[in-house]
Amino acid sequence: MAQVVGAPQRVLVIGGGIAGLSIAARVSPHFDVTVVEAEFQPGYHSSGRSAAVYHKPFENDVVHRLSLASESFFKEPPRGFGTVADSIDHLQVADEVGKPHLDRFFDTWIERCPWLERVEGSSLRDRVPILASHWRYGVNDSHSLTLEVHELLDGFRRQLIENRGSVLHSHRLQALDDSRGFWSATFTNGKAVEADIVVNAAGAWADEVADFAGLKPLGLEPRRRTGIRVDPKVEVRNWPMCYFTNQGLYFKPEGDVLMASPVDATLSEPCDAQPEILDVALTVDRLNHATTLEFERPLESWAGLRTFVSDGIPVLGFDRDHDGFFWYAAFAGCGFQTAPAASELARRMLCREPVVEDLGVLPQEVASDRFSEVVHRKDGP
Repeated sequence: MAQVVGAPQRVLVIGGGIAGLSIAARVSPHFDVTVVEAEFQPGYHSSGRSAAVYHKPFENDVVHRLSLASESFFKEPPRGFGTVADSIDHLQVADEVGKPHLDRFFDTWIERCPWLERVEGSSLRDRVPILASHWRYGVNDSHSLTLEVHELLDGFRRQLIENRGSVLHSHRLQALDDSRGFWSATFTNGKAVEADIVVNAAGAWADEVADFAGLKPLGLEPRRRTGIRVDPKVEVRNWPMCYFTNQGLYFKPEGDVLMASPVDATLSEPCDAQPEILDVALTVDRLNHATTLEFERPLESWAGLRTFVSDGIPVLGFDRDHDGFFWYAAFAGCGFQTAPAASELARRMLCREPVVEDLGVLPQEVASDRFSEVVHRKDGP
């Protein structure tokens, strides 16, 4: 059935992670919104496997500005959300080999993040007693936050439902057709949904959704990131998150355990990512080298996909060839920390409202048509 004149436009959001749920919640006062998720629950893939840390001096200037514009949401969440964030220091450490990289990090960000503090020598071990002695230099960020993944996902979902939107689980896309002047999406379970606008928030699968729609892909690159949890058998609750500049490692306290990652970024097909045995072993080995503790095996391990485009900047906006297809993808591991501002920016774009500079980012900086040609996947990481 065609859209009834005067009725809200129907928006179909494909993907039920933090990207899909946040944009769906934002636009739900203005549109008739349906979120479809291929898995049995929202946030099953990358969102549910995220380290979820808010770190302002992160990645690039666009991500930095979206993060700044999101901070007030995390510190004073709106009605319907519980506590979504807690303070945590972020300590980047280096040995003699890594010191030039640490210095470049400090010089790059100190003007925009004047609270960054250099820490050296024994002061590092005062903050993290298990650090091995070869770590001599550090930069501490006291403005970082650890984010509550499930509270954020549930908060946006509740907001959507309150505005009469819906979330459909176990709806894996099979076809997407616009030959009748609106979108008709069919799924492998035999169900179908009609919409006037499709929002492509499918994460690692976003290029596949574009292909279903007969549109050009962006050349997205899903990359696997491994995580483990270990029992340090010491009190860790007040420690900072530690990032090792030239070790390929970070760890952060989560209750009584440490979550750690080898900071891998291995190209992958879109899939239910699983940890490789060698990556898990490498993480344990690097932990043992970086600390005075001896870890043998993790309590648990997992992997998730972080999806990139060539310039590392998220993609938000209508497709160059179809004004009813909206890209909301390529968050490259910063989906949680930019969700409040990015979803508000997308809402204004979808509602065709003027975008003022209060969000710090203008539409042309994240537009899907900023690539002159399709960005082809590279052969290596």
